[in-house]
This record gives sequence, structure tokens and C-alpha cells, in this order.
Amino acid sequence: MPVLHPHDLRGRSVLVLGLGSFGGGAGCARYLSKLGADVTVTDLRDADRLDEALAMLAGVRVKWALGGHSEALFEEADVVVVNPAVPPRAKWLAIAREHGCVLTTEVNLAIAQCSSTPAFAVTGTHGKSTCVALTAHLLSGHDGRVVLAGNLGGSMLESTAGLTKNDRLIVELSSFQLERLVAPDGWPHIASLTSLGADHLDWHESLESYHKAKQRITAHQHGGCTLLLPESAVGTSWQSLSNGGIAWLSEQLLQDIGATEDDLPFHEKYRMPSLLAAIVAARQLGANNQEVLHRLRDFPGLPHRMMALEAPAGMRVLDNAVATHPEPTAAALLALDGPVLLLAGGYDKGLPLNDLVAAMLGLRVAHLHGPGGKRLAVEASAAGCPVRFHADTATAMQGALEDLSTDETLLYSPTFSSFDEFRNFADRAKLFHKLYQNWLEVQ
Repeated sequence: MPVLHPHDLRGRSVLVLGLGSFGGGAGCARYLSKLGADVTVTDLRDADRLDEALAMLAGVRVKWALGGHSEALFEEADVVVVNPAVPPRAKWLAIAREHGCVLTTEVNLAIAQCSSTPAFAVTGTHGKSTCVALTAHLLSGHDGRVVLAGNLGGSMLESTAGLTKNDRLIVELSSFQLERLVAPDGWPHIASLTSLGADHLDWHESLESYHKAKQRITAHQHGGCTLLLPESAVGTSWQSLSNGGIAWLSEQLLQDIGATEDDLPFHEKYRMPSLLAAIVAARQLGANNQEVLHRLRDFPGLPHRMMALEAPAGMRVLDNAVATHPEPTAAALLALDGPVLLLAGGYDKGLPLNDLVAAMLGLRVAHLHGPGGKRLAVEASAAGCPVRFHADTATAMQGALEDLSTDETLLYSPTFSSFDEFRNFADRAKLFHKLYQNWLEVQ
């Protein structure tokens, strides 16, 4: 893929291949159309399943090809903007290349239009969203704009429009987005790895390919750039990838800036690399120690990330709905004390469950559902963990809530993706909150 600036697409035939589920594809189509590109949008879903995207593009000059792709679309296109969810071996990418189409992504176009803006890019198996959100919070006193973009949703093209060298870009990048990353030399100015395990093996097809995609975050850095790495075997294995300086994410940093335990917004050990990376990046991007300390104390956190919900006296309910693979669920369980109920399940990506099963051995019970929950139920039961398997997500949620007693913690940490019953994790989380509010009303 070449480095393309959005302005290079003016007057050209652009095919947006896939709209996605969080507004990025629709925002990209809208932005490029307003720039003067001749935009066609194609998606495997039909109009009945794309209400939000259609509403976003109401009144925008685009052509539609919904309910499937056709080769004729690629014959007519000059440039194809590939949605991150399109797998690397998809036949339509081969067809696009056969017809001489230039392939790019919304992320690549956005980076090209703001390449002079100091940027902090974060990847990892878990901890990415917390890291970027905390970094943006620590920089909230910056004189210029501070833009949070990337895998959090929305259009990165629209959110980065007009950024200058006086602004700051904080971006979360998934392995899907990094698979096709093409950026100007020296981007990002600061990169960080928060953690590295196994995920999305159904898409990447191997652990090695998944890890290589993550490593592309360093591919365009040069000697003036910085790579932030956790003090772990994984961090050490990435050391040779650096084209610039390395900053190790050591808890000594907290002492260096005078932070005490009371200053920190969270304390779980497995989340420390995200917190430390945010502090290092914020300082390098202009925040002083006093600003960092002050803003650490009032960071509100992100929804669905170990979020404590209002609960009846003596009960504790934690919403960790963003956890769609085993590692963060296992880490969360190991950080909890007292009797714990786990609510988990969904579409099975085939990831190893050994570490999670080991972390479940102290559970009071696990309420499970879906194909992933079925496999977990078999393995956990064999290890001696009490499980209850439910017919569907709603039944499992209701069952777990009704089973919760005083002096117990319910951890809602799905562990598996949502695509067995839902469009995305957010829709599944909405159902949990709806059922939870109904349950609260009768307590």
C-alpha cells in the first residue's frame, strides 16, 4: 500500500469496502465525498441492517452497493478503502489487485493528513483503550487540540481533520488496523505495547501472524521516535524492533513523579503498563509532573472496563464487558478477593483457555452461555469449577444476577466475542445493563 493523502482522492473513483459497526466506514465515505471523491459504498449487509450508517450518510453524495460485493465495482474503482474487519486473504482484495486498484485504509489516510502532529499510538492484547483515554485525560490542559482516535470507534479521518503540529493525536490501533498500516517516516512519534497474548486467531490464522501485525506499530519509526515497553519477557522480545529510543515501563516512574497509591485511578497489577505508558507519553507530549499527578486523581475511567456498578449493600457488580478474550478475564479473577461469580460466554474464537480455567478454580460458580461458554464449561467442569450453562445470553445474565448474594462479587467479563447473538460488544453490554437495572428495581 502506498502513502496516500485524502486530497489525492479528489476526482477519483473510490470504493469503500465495508462500513464496519462503529461509524468509521460511514464517516470515511462522508469525508471523502465532501472532499470531492466519487464514492461508492459496498457492504455484505443489506440496508435493513445498516440503519445507523444510512442515517450518517443521509444527504451525502455516495453510491450504494449493499447486500454483497461484485467484481464490476472493482473494475470501476481507482482506490479501495478497506475496512479493518476484511481478512487479509479475502478474495475481494485479490480481485481489487487484479484490476489495478490502489488499496488503502481510513487509518492510513488519517495519519497522512496529520503526519506533522505529535502522535502517541498504542497497541496490545488488552489495556489499549484505558491507556489512550488516560493519556488524553492527562493532556487535557494542553493549549492545542488533543484528539483521541482509532479503534475506539467513529471516523479517524473526520476527527483528525485540521490537526497541526501544535495539537496532539492519541490513537488506539488494533491488530486488524496494524495489519495494513502504511505511514509517513517517523510515525508515530511515540508507540507503546501494553500487553501481548493471543487473540483474533480466527482472523490472523496463527499466533505468529497476530504478533507480527502488532509489531507493525514500530515499522515506520525512526531514530527520533520512542517505543514504550513493559518490563516483561514480551517487552524484551520487542526491544530489537525499535528504530529509536526505548522507555521501559517501570513502576519506579511513580516514585519519580511523587505518586502515591492514593493518586492512582486503579491498582490491578495487570493494568499497570497502561497507566505507566500514559504517564510517560503525556510527559513527553508536554504535560508536567504536577499536571500528571492532579489528573491521575480524577480520571473517571472508561465504561465496561472493570467498572463498579451501583449495587445493593454488601454486593459488588463489575462490568468488564470489553473483555472478549480469556486473558483479561483471568487477570481480573486473580485480582479479586472473596466469593466471586463469573458471567461469560459468546462466539468462540478458539483461543486457549488453560490459564482462565486455572484462574476460575476459586470461583463460587460460573454462569456461561454461547459456543465459547460451552467449551469453557466443559474444561472448567473437568477441572472442578462449578458451572451453570444457559441457553442464551439473556438467560445467563438473568441467572447470574438472581444467583448473586450478599458479600459476593459478580464479574461480568464475557471472554468471548459478541457475534453469536449481537452486532458488537456494546449491544451485548446494553442488554446486561438493561437486565441489571430491572434486577436492581426488585432488590
